[in-house]
Amino acid sequence: MAEAVTKRLREEIQSGELQPGQRLRQAHVAAAYGVSTTPVRESFVKLEREGLLVSTAHRGVVVFEPTIEELNELYEIRIPLESLATELAVPNLTDDDLGLLRDAMAGMKESAETADAELGGRMNELFHMTIYAASKRPRLLRLIESLRASSQAYLAIFVVSADHRVVHTEEEHQAIYDACAKGSPEEAVEAMAAHLRRTVEVVAEGLEGKAAAPASA
Repeated sequence: MAEAVTKRLREEIQSGELQPGQRLRQAHVAAAYGVSTTPVRESFVKLEREGLLVSTAHRGVVVFEPTIEELNELYEIRIPLESLATELAVPNLTDDDLGLLRDAMAGMKESAETADAELGGRMNELFHMTIYAASKRPRLLRLIESLRASSQAYLAIFVVSADHRVVHTEEEHQAIYDACAKGSPEEAVEAMAAHLRRTVEVVAEGLEGKAAAPASA
C-alpha cells in the first residue's frame, strides 16, 4: 500500500498536479487516497529521501521547489568533481567494471522502451557510480554521492521521455563507455562533462517551461 501511495504522489509531483511549495498533510492525503495514515507516512519518508518532499520547521511537509540557480550551482560543483573521478577511474577500470557499464546501458535502454523511469534511474546511477568508484578516492566519492543525491529531485521532476532525448542520452553514455573501454582518460572526461552539461540544459529548459506555463496547466 505504501508503495502504491508513493507511486501516485511521485506521479502527481512530476506532472505538476501537486505544485512546488504545496503543503501536504498526512490526514488529507490519506482521505483523498482512501487509505490510512500509515502508508502515507511511509511514502512521505521515501519521497523525502528522493528529495521530492521537504520537511520544514514552520510549514511541515511541502513539495520540493526547484530553481535554476540551485540547479546551476549543483552542476557547477558536480561537473569538475565527476570529471576528476572519471579521469582517475579510467586506468583502474576492470573487465568486470566494463561489464557492469554495458549492463547499465542495456537497462537504461529497456527503461526507455518500457517507460520505467525508476529502472532508468537505478541503471543511470549504476553506470556513473561504477566509474566513479574506480577512482579509488573514498572522500571524493562521498562528495559526489551527496551532490548527486541533491540533484535527484530535479531529474525526478523533469523525467524527459521524448525520443530525441532518449537518443541523446544513449549516445552520450555510449561515448563515455567507448572512451573508458579504450582506456583514454582525456576522452572519457570530455564525454562525461558534455553529458552532464547536456543534462543541465534539458532540466533548465523544463524549469523554464514550467515557469512559463499557466498556473492551471
